[in-house]
Amino acid sequence: MTLSSDLDKSSNSNRTQFKKFLQTFEQIIDVLEGFEDNYGKKLNFTKLVSLLKIPHVYTDELASLFLKVQNVFENRFKDHQLKKRKENNFVYLFAEKRILREIIFTSAQIKLFNDLIYTFRYVKRGKGFDVSKNGTKLLSNLTSLKSEHPYLFEKNNNGLIYPSSFGLKLGDLIISYNKGNKEIKELIIDEYNVVVRDDE
Repeated sequence: MTLSSDLDKSSNSNRTQFKKFLQTFEQIIDVLEGFEDNYGKKLNFTKLVSLLKIPHVYTDELASLFLKVQNVFENRFKDHQLKKRKENNFVYLFAEKRILREIIFTSAQIKLFNDLIYTFRYVKRGKGFDVSKNGTKLLSNLTSLKSEHPYLFEKNNNGLIYPSSFGLKLGDLIISYNKGNKEIKELIIDEYNVVVRDDE
């Protein structure tokens, strides 16, 4: 056995281990994406780590790593986004200022949308709203809100009205703020800056 072959084996082993680490990391990201449109659920991270055959002793460290990454993007990159560029065979990461579109809501609209999302999530349990029938004041208000902010809703083939993907993100954040008794003045969701103004 030569030194060169030993180094080749070591290099191949390192490549294999790193590839396995990346695959595992990507699998965890895929699972975390399951929170979209379902922010009320809990992820059993200990069980996930076990399923991915990661030693149990690393559970806390791995969970802390994801929380640290989240903190970096929420705080350090709040107004910027990371991009990748390749120059002269070097890969660079750089920060680019986010260009946010502003959406303005009144406090009353935010309260109404909170009621709609809460009803959709916990009363109707994911079933859409039928606005074709003469119904409640909530349905009447939904129609009014939809005319002012149509991107919050979408109509399915069954003719029922559902919150859009963006609407669900906004609604779940509003519910979260209300649970913590936090006043909502401004929220950033995707490429949008949601501003809440007092009712006139």
